[in-house]
Amino acid sequence: MRLKGNLLTKSAVRQLEAKEYDAWDKFVAQSRQGTLFHKSYWLGAAGKEFKIYGCFKGGELLAGLPIICDVSMLGVKYAHHPPLTPYLGVVFKDSEAKYVKRISDEKSMSKAIATRIKKDFDSIHFNFTPFATDLQPFIWEGFSSGVRYTYLLELADMENVWKGMDAKRRNDITRAEKDGIYVESSNDFKQTFDLVEKTFDRQGKEFTTDAFRNAAFKYNEVLNQKGQCNSFLAKNRDAKTIAVVYIVWDEKRSYYLLGGYNFEERHHGASAIAMWEAIKFTKNELGLNEFDFEGSMIKPVERFFRAFGGQQTPYFCVSQDLRNPLIKIAERTNQMLGRLAYKFGLRR
Repeated sequence: MRLKGNLLTKSAVRQLEAKEYDAWDKFVAQSRQGTLFHKSYWLGAAGKEFKIYGCFKGGELLAGLPIICDVSMLGVKYAHHPPLTPYLGVVFKDSEAKYVKRISDEKSMSKAIATRIKKDFDSIHFNFTPFATDLQPFIWEGFSSGVRYTYLLELADMENVWKGMDAKRRNDITRAEKDGIYVESSNDFKQTFDLVEKTFDRQGKEFTTDAFRNAAFKYNEVLNQKGQCNSFLAKNRDAKTIAVVYIVWDEKRSYYLLGGYNFEERHHGASAIAMWEAIKFTKNELGLNEFDFEGSMIKPVERFFRAFGGQQTPYFCVSQDLRNPLIKIAERTNQMLGRLAYKFGLRR
């Protein structure tokens, strides 16, 4: 893809204009690192200001980084993820160059992007996709790094997928079927999110604020129009919903994004059979060969995901905090007060 950029041979970074977003989305679709979460319509649905930095050589876009932008009451400029967004990070144009040239070029472009965002923001944090592994340019620019894990399930052969599951997971699914648990495909996001919200509330998580809810519904609205999301509701013989799995997808794979469980209508295999139907839908209906369980850092969740037989896969994050120490203290105090306000029902 060729967008107007600096014609110098060295890497030049600039912010893309809104009229370039369609071309950016096509660039993301063709990049190995690109995901649904890098696309302009996903970022726009978050309801926050965002920027897409493009890195050009010879006028051609060869790399880019999208990011959400916030400015605090104290004037601190933040760059971060929007809600429900597991991956961002740098994406590159696929190259047929030999390895030594490709990695050298990517280091150069990553350095240019890292240098630019350091100038534009006081506090930065984002995750890369599992398909971006070279953090050195960011580390050399003073960023700290970390690692997280997901599970990627290869769907080329569904018989092998079934055999590759933990025996107990297969038994959970088979038992659910015998007990009359069935799965409905649904576009009713309100029913989906109500169960997700109840699950979060039961677990004491502070995720279901108005901002989180509004973002979730807006994402679903945008993706539903594009045919890139679906819910899978596991129901019992009385047609009561026991569990829900909500997935989104792009050209490469589908992603587990949300799940919920009805603790009043329990069945041990309900969540497993809903997930299995989402996996089969990914292969049989979408024609995609990969399912991303999208983050598995919480012990019980990791254990549940692991049993489906996916490949444990690391993905990396970087962060840098250039805030004044006194401002850090003030903003942490404000965040603590905000959490207390939420706990006691004074804020949603």
